[in-house]
Amino acid sequence: MTTKSHSKRDEILEVASRLFYEQGYNATGIKQIIEEAGAAKGTFYSHFKSKEELGLAWLKARHITWNQWLSDAIDQKNSAGEKLLGIFDFLGDWMVDCDYRGCAFLNTLCELPNSGAPLRKEISSHKSELHKLIQTLVAEHHRKLTKKQTDAIGTVLFLLFEGTLVELQNFREPWPLVEARKQAESMLKT
Repeated sequence: MTTKSHSKRDEILEVASRLFYEQGYNATGIKQIIEEAGAAKGTFYSHFKSKEELGLAWLKARHITWNQWLSDAIDQKNSAGEKLLGIFDFLGDWMVDCDYRGCAFLNTLCELPNSGAPLRKEISSHKSELHKLIQTLVAEHHRKLTKKQTDAIGTVLFLLFEGTLVELQNFREPWPLVEARKQAESMLKT
């Protein structure tokens, strides 16, 4: 059974997650979150000491959710090469589903000038995990290449994914993905 205080924390986090993603981290104030969650100020602060702590909880939860979406999209693929191309297919589907709002992590990164901010560390951790996944899949796909070679290809594919994500958000058209996927296919043939 969920306790009342635990469910209120979840409700605050859910409201904050929606607002941070839709409006941006900096544009969303604690007062708005408290009001939309129907929480008392004291209740908010009993769960989150600061907006930054709430932001970290949001990014950690988003990391789990986003990785599950990705996993659901590629786990049914038969080979590492199919999974790598599936990551790009997932990107296209996800961007349409979110109306090209883009990546919560990159959107938030743009709002944080302090390179030592805890939220930036969380963002880097999320992106590093995706980078490692892609490198691992490349190594599985290109078994005859050296680790240095597969890591390099994995890094290029990661950067291609990230750049495509930004340009899909920017142009709100499918052509960046079409071109990126062609490049990914050619890199998997070598």
